[in-house]
Amino acid sequence: MGGGVLVAAGFVLALLALAIPWARYRLAVDVPAGEAALDESGGIAVFQLERGWWYVLALFALLGLVAGAATATGGAARGAAVAGLAVGVTGMLVANLLSNHVVGASVDTITSGLAMIDVRATRGPGIGYGVAAPIVLALGGALLSVRTQRF
Repeated sequence: MGGGVLVAAGFVLALLALAIPWARYRLAVDVPAGEAALDESGGIAVFQLERGWWYVLALFALLGLVAGAATATGGAARGAAVAGLAVGVTGMLVANLLSNHVVGASVDTITSGLAMIDVRATRGPGIGYGVAAPIVLALGGALLSVRTQRF
């Protein structure tokens, strides 16, 4: 029962990580000649980030391993659970690296002719879900694989 609850919670976290923006940006263009200035802002999803697809692939691989751990028996269930834990930790690390990349490239001011272009990126709420989802899914899969063992 505990494994199923963790897998369900991990699945919800994974859906939130894919749906909620991982970064927010603000683009401001200041034109001193008196023309209208531009001020735009918006969100960036994980798959729109550079190398964000690695996280998405790790998450889908983890979902497959959790399904294997839940349905297999014996050594296959143990193998899927161990591989799921490894992919879960890797997914957590990838999410953390993506988070650091968003913050590292957060400020850039460009002077172009008469205009000043200011680009700022900040972390979005999706990063927290993205870090938590892989390990919760992996732990749930490990608990489900133990359920199928006979002692």
